[in-house]
Amino acid sequence: MNFLLATVPAWMSRTFPVFERICLVLLALLALVLIVLVFMQITGGSNTSNVITGNQDSYYAQNKAGSREGRITRLIYITIGLIALFSILYFIFMKIPTLY
Repeated sequence: MNFLLATVPAWMSRTFPVFERICLVLLALLALVLIVLVFMQITGGSNTSNVITGNQDSYYAQNKAGSREGRITRLIYITIGLIALFSILYFIFMKIPTLY
């Protein structure tokens, strides 16, 4: 019962709101970066040239990861991962002070 009456420590009440704001700002910046990266991504054609043969192993397809398009795709995945991480951290920082 004493656990339910405990108050939030002073350091927690001072630092967690700052971490919440930092997470929100980072989420907003990462969302803008993600939007820009998606617009920079080159949309491929329908790639109907190999429909009959089914051959998809062209030189371009094999070396796609080293190209500009591959780097942008990798940056998109990294940005999505960071957005997920900071979203989880934001909700942790938002809920922990209310648990005490």
